[in-house]
Amino acid sequence: MISRLHRLHEFGNVPQATRNDGAVRAFARRALAGLSNRQALAPQRVVVLGLGNVQWGDAGVGVLALEQLKTNWQCPAQVELVEGGTRGRALLPIVESTQHLIVLTAIDFGLAPGALRVLTGDAAAERLYSCRPSRPGMGFADALACAQLSGRSPREFVLIGVQPQAGDCYGAGLSSTVCAQLDATVEAARSWLQRWRAAPLPRIAQP
Repeated sequence: MISRLHRLHEFGNVPQATRNDGAVRAFARRALAGLSNRQALAPQRVVVLGLGNVQWGDAGVGVLALEQLKTNWQCPAQVELVEGGTRGRALLPIVESTQHLIVLTAIDFGLAPGALRVLTGDAAAERLYSCRPSRPGMGFADALACAQLSGRSPREFVLIGVQPQAGDCYGAGLSSTVCAQLDATVEAARSWLQRWRAAPLPRIAQP
């Protein structure tokens, strides 16, 4: 009798154990799904990088556009505005640590001075590689290539470039044609930030 009761007790526990295991697995699935959703919705790091040298005329348009963006717009916490200057390969840690990257720079598209172009992904990278001799983009193209080789390049990469005048002039400011594109360059960057749900807000002018 004791043996039979013992067996019935053991058999009676099996369905309960099975039900408990199923509940645990279901809870684990819900927890993992919730974690994935939170990770997908979490703000991802965005870097807006201004390249160039303001001492060389139009070559400084990327840095000046970045300054204008910083002055007139308040970006969300996940957006970092970085003056890359001509640091080149030293920018590799920044490139590898962001999911979305916008580069503002003067670059030769073979177009009329002041022309503004926006390239993305491979097209943007190829343009930077083809312009390695140019002052603003040479070292940064190497940084981007290293990030791609390591498998840690940004998920989305946008190049916003302005065609400079034919020649650089040390100590000169922006040419009038390139200066006229500062607002359009900032607006293009702002448009991409908005697309990535990181839209900046206009700063309120102090009285």
